[in-house]
Amino acid sequence: MTERRSVNARTPTRQQHLAPLGATLAALGMTTVSLSGQQLIELPAQDRPIAPVFEDVYRVGALEGDRWDAFGRVGGVAFDGAGNLYILDTQGMRISVVDPEGNLVRQFGGEGEGPGEFGRNAADILQMAVMRDGRVAVFDYGRQGFTLFRADGEFERSVPLREAGARYVVIAGLQAYPGTDRVVSTTEVDHPLEDDPPFRHVLGYDLNGTTVLTDTIAIGWEPSGGARTFKAVLRAGVLPGGGVAYTDSSDYRIKITFPDGQLSRVLTRSFQPRPVTDRIRNAELARARRRLAQREEAAERSGDPMRQAAAGFQRARIESMEFFPEIPVVQNLRTGWEGIVWVQRWHDEASGGTPIDLLGADGRYLGTLAPGSTALPSAFGPDGLVAFLEISELGVASVVVRRLPEAMR
Repeated sequence: MTERRSVNARTPTRQQHLAPLGATLAALGMTTVSLSGQQLIELPAQDRPIAPVFEDVYRVGALEGDRWDAFGRVGGVAFDGAGNLYILDTQGMRISVVDPEGNLVRQFGGEGEGPGEFGRNAADILQMAVMRDGRVAVFDYGRQGFTLFRADGEFERSVPLREAGARYVVIAGLQAYPGTDRVVSTTEVDHPLEDDPPFRHVLGYDLNGTTVLTDTIAIGWEPSGGARTFKAVLRAGVLPGGGVAYTDSSDYRIKITFPDGQLSRVLTRSFQPRPVTDRIRNAELARARRRLAQREEAAERSGDPMRQAAAGFQRARIESMEFFPEIPVVQNLRTGWEGIVWVQRWHDEASGGTPIDLLGADGRYLGTLAPGSTALPSAFGPDGLVAFLEISELGVASVVVRRLPEAMR
């Protein structure tokens, strides 16, 4: 049998007493069990449908190349505490700030080797986090460190990840901790020049000093063997009180931590991983080859030898793909501005989308958005603001901002 459970970041040292919450959950048909100071909360097995009714606020993204919102490749979006949206264009290597009415406020960044600029060689994997006060932290793989910008877009300082000669890391997702100069990895941190460790970390990066102080927020389970396709994802999201919600398992287990990293509770549903069949393997290989053909075409047009070499490496990797024996239930996870956890589950492609569960970090099950009713938001902001990234058939990137109803915040 395939192992599915994860390793906890730390062993809790104090008992937690949450009887009032337990009584509330029982009244809703949910089961709660205390395990070594942690709560295991079994959420309902049947979906309770939620009909999403979003208010459209604005859309940015243009086909014309001379407009400010003609984005090359949107690598990330995030909101600040005033509801301004920050859009990282990794092709243009600049950040655009848009006010709550959809008007351009400022742009900053750019290509180059100077302060506040980014090199072309690693532009595709720049990652951005936005603080509540409007300051911005960008992780630059090429420099192995963070570039910090003030709220007015001016360059503040650079903070190297660690001393020269240390191992390289790739950070594929970032989120800012509220009220601090600290950011968190929301996906697995990769070490491209080293063997993968037998565990996966959710890492925090303190940007206050002259070098980045890195600490482990949670340790996730690492499946054994070299298979990567359908491997259980590690996804994390910051909660308003300072803890995180994360998933690392093939089955449905959403883990909630205290601010000190101790595991507080685990939210489960009874869905089981689906076995990977030959039909599923062949469909995934065909999908990967289609995506690769698009990357190869773009790399050829760019004339960039590094992008062309990366596409060649990716082809070799696809042709030697190894498959995990089952498809994990949870495909993605994000946390809203006020702490609601959005959990995207796997679903058959024929359904036209994936279901998304909305959970309270305290253990409440709010309901499920039906497959095809909405995508998972790319960013959450104050007052129910959410941003969705859309790519047209012509490859034009747009960012659509909507507002959530009160019940979904």
